[in-house]
Amino acid sequence: MTAAGVDVSPTPTSHSGQRKHVALALLAGVALTLGAIAGYDLIPPVRFDVTRVPKDATVLSSTPVPGRAEAGEWLDEGKRRLRCHYPPGTNEPLYYCAVNYFIGSGPDRGLDLSKYTHVEVKVVYKGDVPKLRLFARHFDPRYSTVGDTNSTKYNAVFLPTQDLRAPLSLGTDEFTVAEWWRLYYKLPRELAHAELSNVVTVGLDFSYPMTEGVHDLEVQEITFVRPGLSRETWYLGILGVWLTGIVLYALLQLRTYRTERRLLQNEAEKYRARATTDPLTLALNRHGFEQRWARLPAGPVVPGHARALLVLDIDHFKRINDSCGHDAGDRVLRELAVLLRRQLRSSDWLVRWGGEEFVVLLPGVRSDQVPALAENLRAAVEAHAFEPGVPVPVTVSVGVALQGPDEGFDALFKRADAALYEAKRGGRNRVVIAPGP
Repeated sequence: MTAAGVDVSPTPTSHSGQRKHVALALLAGVALTLGAIAGYDLIPPVRFDVTRVPKDATVLSSTPVPGRAEAGEWLDEGKRRLRCHYPPGTNEPLYYCAVNYFIGSGPDRGLDLSKYTHVEVKVVYKGDVPKLRLFARHFDPRYSTVGDTNSTKYNAVFLPTQDLRAPLSLGTDEFTVAEWWRLYYKLPRELAHAELSNVVTVGLDFSYPMTEGVHDLEVQEITFVRPGLSRETWYLGILGVWLTGIVLYALLQLRTYRTERRLLQNEAEKYRARATTDPLTLALNRHGFEQRWARLPAGPVVPGHARALLVLDIDHFKRINDSCGHDAGDRVLRELAVLLRRQLRSSDWLVRWGGEEFVVLLPGVRSDQVPALAENLRAAVEAHAFEPGVPVPVTVSVGVALQGPDEGFDALFKRADAALYEAKRGGRNRVVIAPGP
């Protein structure tokens, strides 16, 4: 609000500042988005090392060989180092020597490793065998039974021992189902693919054909690795943040729009009131009267009723202004407006026509009651005690005219105004009723 009391609406400068803030926020959002996309690879992966299972879940299994009840033996109490024997002259097609890590909570309840993308293998091998086999056994009730541990699907990948001189990383998509296992369990082709969604056992083994001699194996790590978040999830999260931001911005804009609209409506209402209301007396002004008059329905009012126009003028008002000053005159005008409003009905119109002249419109009143109503207004003014020091009693002269059929406002006002001047010439402080049109 200015010093003059005028409300100030949002300026183009303020809107420009808002647009600048939105542009800066958008640039910051774009920069953060690019940073988030570039930073995906910095998200720590999820790692699961199967060799860290409890000791009782780490099992060495093997077949008998000549001179030994079991081909395999542990070389340490921590169950990290093992030895597999294949004596010279042994020719055993079913030879098997393996370390098994049971990672499930039961023979048919394993872990879902299907989301893991690769496996990191770190072993130390001493011997002449050309390859090891990494396996993951998957339980599926369609072909697996709890009583037959070998019925779990044999997903495997061969690891050339020459590649094990350094840590080895391989994709989980390299696992395939052993053909001998598929044929033995008569698995249909549609189930022949590798599965890792319910893995109960992971391990390393030596298998036939085997190289004669002693084979030492130290298993340091078999770690399944997957992203902390999938790239799709990460990008969907970024998209979700953007969509949330857009929705919040839209809601904020909607709220701002409603607030500004309400402020503009209030401001428009204030200006409308100022345009139609006299600021001193809070009565209608001429413009407000003309707007209301234009909305009055055409044609006659209720039978027996009429529209009556009263024109009131304060007697000797110039003497009040000259003697007491215009401030005192303004106070008399305000007090008179309050007094007249008390005497009128809520449907009646009180208008400050100009200076000390007021107009009262009675939109629908019984014709025979109009003289008495006008006289009551005059008498109320005469009887009221206005502020002391006024040099003359405050009275009003009143001219009254009833609207005739098809009579416009100008003609009606002209008759009421002529009746007012008749009251003035007749001595003031009186009511004169204009003759019909």
